[in-house]
Amino acid sequence: MFRFLLFPISAVWASVMHFRRKFYANGRRIEPKIPTVCVGNLCMGGSGKTPHVDYLLNLLQSQNKTAVLSRGYGRKTKGFLFADSQSTAQDVGDEPLLLYRKNPETIVAVCENRVEGLRKITEKIPDIDVVILDDAYQYLKLKYGLSILLTDYYASYPIDYVFPVGKLRESRSAAKDADMIVVAKSPKVMPDMDKHLFLNKIRPLPHQKVYFSYIEYGELQPLTASAQTLDIETVRSVVTVSGIANPYLFLDYVNHKYREKEHIRFSDHHVFKKSDIDKMLVLYNRIIMRNRAIITTEKDAMRLMTSELWQQIAHLPIFSIPIEVKFHEKYRKDFENQITKYVSGKKKFEKKTVSLQSKLIF
Repeated sequence: MFRFLLFPISAVWASVMHFRRKFYANGRRIEPKIPTVCVGNLCMGGSGKTPHVDYLLNLLQSQNKTAVLSRGYGRKTKGFLFADSQSTAQDVGDEPLLLYRKNPETIVAVCENRVEGLRKITEKIPDIDVVILDDAYQYLKLKYGLSILLTDYYASYPIDYVFPVGKLRESRSAAKDADMIVVAKSPKVMPDMDKHLFLNKIRPLPHQKVYFSYIEYGELQPLTASAQTLDIETVRSVVTVSGIANPYLFLDYVNHKYREKEHIRFSDHHVFKKSDIDKMLVLYNRIIMRNRAIITTEKDAMRLMTSELWQQIAHLPIFSIPIEVKFHEKYRKDFENQITKYVSGKKKFEKKTVSLQSKLIF
């Protein structure tokens, strides 16, 4: 009944977003001259944008000078900033910081105004080859060269509703503007029939290609000195800490691996407070087994380790669990070819049309 009462608000919001997208579609979008790849979604977080951007970086950066531009959600700063070795999550946001630390050779920048952000990047680094725009599907001032829309396999946009009834930022019809649709977090083993049923649910347009990816967990990474001396294989009891939009895969992994679990869940991009640290300590000390540990996500580790409260728990064995995006083999090569073909083709076109004295992007 409560959701039913919210439908009028949802309808109004969907209409506003629809006309906004239509307004920008009528020739009011700026098209950069350099290759740009937009990675985004329709829902309010939780589709795996950051690990997919990391996948694109691993694909492109060996042959291209690559940059990532993000708005830096959750940071306390304003304007344009480059991430560097001294940056904290408060400076640039947890996701850009994570991307920089995993790819220190890549240019990672943050700016609320993506047009201004692109200008700054190309002014300061004239030989940049491609810019990946993280979480920019709703930033309509730019016309991206290639647009990738992500959707969660278990919470896909065709079965969701616009906020506040559901978690969509705009109506499902906005998916038509994507060049590629990636069904993220799909099962590692997925029969062709399931893929066919999902395609029928999405109903891609003739110009859209659909790919299926999944998440694979890596080995736990020690974040503290005590974690480095602890044999993680002997640990049977853990306290898990998550501040991400959809922690279900993380919790499923932990539930299968450890006998005794205590979980603390926070909202996405949560800023840790003293009461949160106190709760971690209480739950950790409540575990009576000798070999115990705290496990968190890579993204949460960025906020924990750069928090002023880190020293209060730095003596504990704390680990983060890295994740990696992989594509089902049937789709991997086609996905990578579509990305590299666009970038290389756009670069060749750029060399023919841009003068040797100037390398403008607009």
